[in-house]
Amino acid sequence: MSTQIRYMIPGGNKITGMMRLRRYFSCLTLLALLALPWLPRTVYAAAPAPWSTLAHTSFIHHKAPSLGVGTALAQDRQGFIWLGTQTGLMRWDGFQFRRYQAAPGKSGSLPDSYILSLHVDSTGRLWIGTNSGGIARYDAAQDNFITVGVGKGGLSHVQVTSIAEDGKGGMWVGTGAGLERIDAAGVVHDAHSGAPQLDTMALSKGGIESLLRDRSGALWIGTKKGLWRRNADDQPAVPVHLQVEGPSQPTVSRLYQDSVGRIWIGTRANGAFMHNDARQGPVGLRESPAPSTLQNERIFSIVEKTAGVMWLGTEGGGIVEVDVERGRTRRIRHLAEIADSLIDDDVSALLRDHSGQIFAATMDGLSQHDPRTNGLITIRSLGSPAKLDVPSVLARPDGSVWFGVMTGKIEIVDPNLGVIGELAPATGTRTRGLPKSRILAMANGPGDTVFIATQHGVFHGTADGRDIRRIEIAGRPGESPAWSLAWHDGVLWLGGLDGVWGVKITPDGSTQVIRHEERALGDSRVTAILALADGSIWTGTMAGLARLDTRTNVVERVPLDRADQPNAPGHYVSSIIQDAKGRIWVSTFSSGIAVLERTDAQGRRWFRRFGTADGLPDNGVNALVQDAAGRIWISTDNGLAGIDAETFAIRKLGIADGLQVSAYWTGAGTRTPAGDVVFGGVSGVSVLRPAHLKRPGYRAAMAITQVSLGGRTVTSVPSNGGAGMPLQIAPHERERGIALEFSALDFAPPGYRHYAYRLDGFDRDWIETDAVPPRASYTNLPPGKYTLELRGTAEGGGEALLRVPVVALPAWYQQDWVRVLGGLGVLLLLVLLTQARTSLLRRKKRELEAIIAGRTAELRATQARLEEMAYGDTLTGLPNRRLFNDTLRRMTAQAARGGQPFALLLVDLDHFKSVNDTLGHDAGDALLVTAAERLRSVVREGDLVARLGGDEFAILLAPGYEPGVVRDICERIVAAMATPVIHGTHTIQISASVGVAGYAKEQNSAEQLYKCADIALYQSKEAGRNTWSSYATQESTR
Repeated sequence: MSTQIRYMIPGGNKITGMMRLRRYFSCLTLLALLALPWLPRTVYAAAPAPWSTLAHTSFIHHKAPSLGVGTALAQDRQGFIWLGTQTGLMRWDGFQFRRYQAAPGKSGSLPDSYILSLHVDSTGRLWIGTNSGGIARYDAAQDNFITVGVGKGGLSHVQVTSIAEDGKGGMWVGTGAGLERIDAAGVVHDAHSGAPQLDTMALSKGGIESLLRDRSGALWIGTKKGLWRRNADDQPAVPVHLQVEGPSQPTVSRLYQDSVGRIWIGTRANGAFMHNDARQGPVGLRESPAPSTLQNERIFSIVEKTAGVMWLGTEGGGIVEVDVERGRTRRIRHLAEIADSLIDDDVSALLRDHSGQIFAATMDGLSQHDPRTNGLITIRSLGSPAKLDVPSVLARPDGSVWFGVMTGKIEIVDPNLGVIGELAPATGTRTRGLPKSRILAMANGPGDTVFIATQHGVFHGTADGRDIRRIEIAGRPGESPAWSLAWHDGVLWLGGLDGVWGVKITPDGSTQVIRHEERALGDSRVTAILALADGSIWTGTMAGLARLDTRTNVVERVPLDRADQPNAPGHYVSSIIQDAKGRIWVSTFSSGIAVLERTDAQGRRWFRRFGTADGLPDNGVNALVQDAAGRIWISTDNGLAGIDAETFAIRKLGIADGLQVSAYWTGAGTRTPAGDVVFGGVSGVSVLRPAHLKRPGYRAAMAITQVSLGGRTVTSVPSNGGAGMPLQIAPHERERGIALEFSALDFAPPGYRHYAYRLDGFDRDWIETDAVPPRASYTNLPPGKYTLELRGTAEGGGEALLRVPVVALPAWYQQDWVRVLGGLGVLLLLVLLTQARTSLLRRKKRELEAIIAGRTAELRATQARLEEMAYGDTLTGLPNRRLFNDTLRRMTAQAARGGQPFALLLVDLDHFKSVNDTLGHDAGDALLVTAAERLRSVVREGDLVARLGGDEFAILLAPGYEPGVVRDICERIVAAMATPVIHGTHTIQISASVGVAGYAKEQNSAEQLYKCADIALYQSKEAGRNTWSSYATQESTR
């Protein structure tokens, strides 16, 4: 939690005195450090990492119906994540869970489904402690479990709460009876057997809760009544005192040693302790800044997130993050309104995997967090539980960043301290202060002032918020919205629905309009402004780009396409910047990016364009920001990307880079004095630290997760730790074949790794697989020896590869000796056959072939007629309504499952009834046939044209269409239908009306999509016919 102080300022604003607050926070930090006895004595006030106080901790959640309540986590040597639950043992391979449960009477099953503890020893063996079945060890070669029984020759108690190695090839086992031991030979020494046990009578009664063998060889023993330590086998166990209120010692539920050797101790009701100094002993942890409840909480789990940063999983309190170096803590909790927050606040187990990712087991599933992506920080909240929505951002010279949030406030953020102030809308009848409206743009003004554009006017004030006033401009209503601002050379340039204005502001607050352009821009709706030192004012509108020359007063409309295509359609300009080389970069809301590369002798401007085909994540680009190294960073409607200004190489950022916000606001981008790039998004803020942007590596170990041979599941997978024998396919199994599921076990984000497989000796090339989980399958393999290669290729080029030998065994009739005998028999038979017999057989063969061919042709013709009757229109030869409806539902279902969108066009012939009434049905039929031919001629291969009945037609555009393609097809339809039709001696003048609807989440069924297209068709009719209309954009053309 962070302290926040606000002062009430006349005029309706609440604002923090930032310099005063920074001094206040410095004092708080010093006091907190003095109050934290658990800090190493050599460590003093370390400044918080930039943005760390606001950074959102994002999780990827893995859930399954049978997952149950998590109790323990471990990762085996191969890389599988094992999750113990109250209802079984789950194995996670990055794609799916596999569940193991107790099966009484079945050899090799778990002894109990209630798992209490998991441990992977130094040899890679997985040990499982259960609630009522003792302990078991997983045998990877046979995919089963070897149980150490309870009773004579086994453990003395059924409950195994904790497991640790003894350093001699054996295991320490904490049970409900006390401390027991399984030596390297597998002999069990129970809690009362003495040597080589420690004298358990020295321990408090009640059983063992936790065990830890530290790197010095000492054994730490957590019991229900305190903590014990034994330095060596020949030394007694001694109690370790924990400073708590009351005479009794707390129950020690968890023990952990971090990377520098500190021992972390979790208790059942007294929080956590850290042991770093043998002379001082363990000290209790408290949260900083205060207040603290940690000292009264139950600690379920402990893990080191990164060097010097610990996570403590609590019961009901989420995760407490402890930054040892900086002496700070923070809470990570479940937030119902944020999907990627911690899934549940009961964190029963924590694990750091081989790559450094963190897994958290809770009461509601398994969550995964990658702490290594510190180059891209997400801010989801500024202290309020409401969703953070930031339409505008501004970096101030003092290093702070102003966030204009959707509620109409301006939140002032210090990257090191968090939220340090707030500008709130004015209340009552005050004439000063901000209105209750969205902040659309902000710009730094002269001195320590700021200009603020809102939906209800433009304001100017001091950065401390004490004097915010509306800017009154002659000829412009005071409450007119402004969408863009720029302050340059003593002039405020602002743009709104009424063009661009240049306003001089005197020290006393009076204004003088020196320039106002509206019609000359080509579009009065100004969305972006860039003022340059050469006197030019680049102005972006909803329809294009213009350049104002303040020295010559000339306004130039600048097409964003090639100079030899001056009639290209306009573009919604969202952002304009100038790079280090003086080039103008322009982002558009639907057509990507244009870079002004040169202006020729005729004054024509030549742009270079970038879109999704060049690597952009989306053509809807919202903002451009140049970093200190000259790279251009962009926000889009589908994430972030960077463009090298020298090579124009594009790098898309994904989840592996830390990207969590996918959509951003137009123009909401800025760069701080420290070089951080900040983008305002619809569900948070993305802070890009270019110097720290390094994609983390993932430790990949390709593994087969499941094998099916001839339809039966194979439990022993040789390549996963077995004897290395090949997978053999018996003759009776070849028809149903072999199927394997596999994974790289790197637990990378979705889409980071692409999977493929190849059967060497059978396949010519790699076969890509998009199945989840990745799957390779073969049926009816010819007998022989093969090598199955499984590959996972990462975005950066890293490759995980596994080769598996496969042998397809021959049937008896495929043996070599059988083939030799068969060949000799056939040869002998050929010698004995007579010429007459040969002729007879040939004649019979020809007769039979003729009969078969005739009947086959009849069947095919019959089938074709039936299909034509069922799915075709007899008049036009087009598919009928039945086939259209089937295809529409199938395409809608595919798009809803994540497939590419498509478009539906409804076409209606105008005044068709009058043709029938005046010229007869023969003319009408001829007109319908001609219309069908013309529709087929204007669509693409793969598009479906169908006749729905009467003069109604429908067209389904193949998935993956672009809006421009839809527009071209509609225009071609309207133009084609306008051509007269000659019927006999009559010339029939016809036209068509077209309605278009593109698939979207709002039209998530075939019926809704059809209705939208019908509405658009109705709009075309209302517009006078002979035109087309789009439901989505309401476009039309004659």
